[in-house]
Amino acid sequence: MTAKIKLNATSGGGSVSLKAPSTTTSNAAVELQLPVADGSAGQFMKTDGSGNLSFATLSVPSLKVRQFKYKTEGITTNSNSGGWTNSTESGHNVDITPTASDSIMLIQVSSVGGNTDDGRSYFLRLRRKINNANDDDRGGMQIGDGNNGGMQSIGFTIVDTAPVGGWNTSHVVNYRVRFGQDGSGTARYDYSSTSNLTVIELAP
Repeated sequence: MTAKIKLNATSGGGSVSLKAPSTTTSNAAVELQLPVADGSAGQFMKTDGSGNLSFATLSVPSLKVRQFKYKTEGITTNSNSGGWTNSTESGHNVDITPTASDSIMLIQVSSVGGNTDDGRSYFLRLRRKINNANDDDRGGMQIGDGNNGGMQSIGFTIVDTAPVGGWNTSHVVNYRVRFGQDGSGTARYDYSSTSNLTVIELAP
């Protein structure tokens, strides 16, 4: 017989039941102690791991914006700039000085093509340089089929966490876009684009 407690409704019929599981872990005798009072609207019931139940408010973590940087700029790649490693510096960059060592940087890059000539696929790369030190790739994207990609829209989002030891709040972090295309010789075209670069510093 299944063990349960059945409470009949005071009027109108119906009932509410509390039913025990078919078995408990290691056949333990589980005892749950109800809270001493009702909770507030929207709260949930939680346990302390020892059988004591209480009402609590759900805590939803939120990210706070510490800084917001945005820049739009036209960028161009010429017929001599090919391949991922040979992409040309677009001049499209944003400087940001972190306000805290534990910040998270959210970077969004988008490019809308202005040249519809058929050509090879092309690349967008995001580079980062801290305090004018050596730079590194933070991510990127390629679009097109490598043969007749033409000019299209492209975009990506990068989450950049702090380097080892955290951000130095006295160092300028430079994020910039590099732009290049695949192919060789006459297969390359002069491409122009409007690029949008957004850098958001978030508090974790």
